Amino acid sequence: MKHTAPSARRRRIASVVAAAAAVAIGLAGCAAPSTDDAGSGGDLTPVNYQLSWLKITQFGGFFAGEAEGFYEEEGIAPTFTAGGANILAWQQVTGGAALLGDEDNTLLLQAIESGEDLVALGAVFQKSPMAIMSLSEDPLLEPSDFEGKTLAFPDNGIEQYTAVLESQGVDMSTVTVVPAGADPTQLVTGQVDGYAGYATAQGAALELQGLDVEYLYFEDLGIPSYGNVIITTKTNLEENRDLIVKFLRATVKGYEWMNANPEDGAALVVNEVNPTGGLDLETETAAAGIQADLIAGENGVLRLDVDKFQTIIDSLVEAGTLSAPLDAADVVDTSVLDEVFGDKTALLR
Repeated sequence: MKHTAPSARRRRIASVVAAAAAVAIGLAGCAAPSTDDAGSGGDLTPVNYQLSWLKITQFGGFFAGEAEGFYEEEGIAPTFTAGGANILAWQQVTGGAALLGDEDNTLLLQAIESGEDLVALGAVFQKSPMAIMSLSEDPLLEPSDFEGKTLAFPDNGIEQYTAVLESQGVDMSTVTVVPAGADPTQLVTGQVDGYAGYATAQGAALELQGLDVEYLYFEDLGIPSYGNVIITTKTNLEENRDLIVKFLRATVKGYEWMNANPEDGAALVVNEVNPTGGLDLETETAAAGIQADLIAGENGVLRLDVDKFQTIIDSLVEAGTLSAPLDAADVVDTSVLDEVFGDKTALLR
């Protein structure tokens, strides 16, 4: 099924409607819209979605969903609010500034452990793009390769990483861990032997420099993880279920389109969604190609598996990141995407 992008005029009209509705919501204290208002009188219902990071290609499915008219077909005018280093998406959701958002699984689970009314509905990445990147002349391909090496690693998740390597017999006293910079220069210049980051971001940048990069994904290292877990509150889901189903139906279509059209999707992000963001088209195109396999799933894009989520929880408890076990069945609600897909595994074919 071929969808063409809405005309510029239609996009401007939708933007005006969304902006006006967003102002109205702001005056009402940023409350989530009721499903009773969705599509009434032909108007579009505004939905604010909080991104966990900047407007880059990993979120291309959302932007494609808007450009291809999938949200409009569901009666929705979406707003995608960029995240950043000092923004926690879950706080924007629990505070009412956004109806949905996406969050790191660890941060989500820590928030739930602290008593926040959050639930996971899906995930952009079926397999997290987080990986240990190394150069082919001195690759890190299995746990034993880490001994005697220096690794750049972000602060978040270091306990879990350490626990997994120790459980596999690695003497961590021989491994030097330093903070990871925002780009993988440390690896290029030989300051470190491995760099922990996103294959779809830092990995793409390395490959475009002509370097032969090896990836050891955290999942393959024994650290189960999703990437960009889609969340809302249980209250939001109860009060706005129909609207959330419609939003995720459009999002599924957006990511299916993005995976089928990575070059066009990257161009959309660079040239239309974030033209002032300093994004490089070649890098974003490479990222779109890398991420497609990580987003695709046997049962459809965005899907979550309760058993896998329980494994994630258990591994975080073992690492000491969570103080007590949580029941994944209380954390994950698969019924929304079950309703979206029905008996299908794809919506655009």
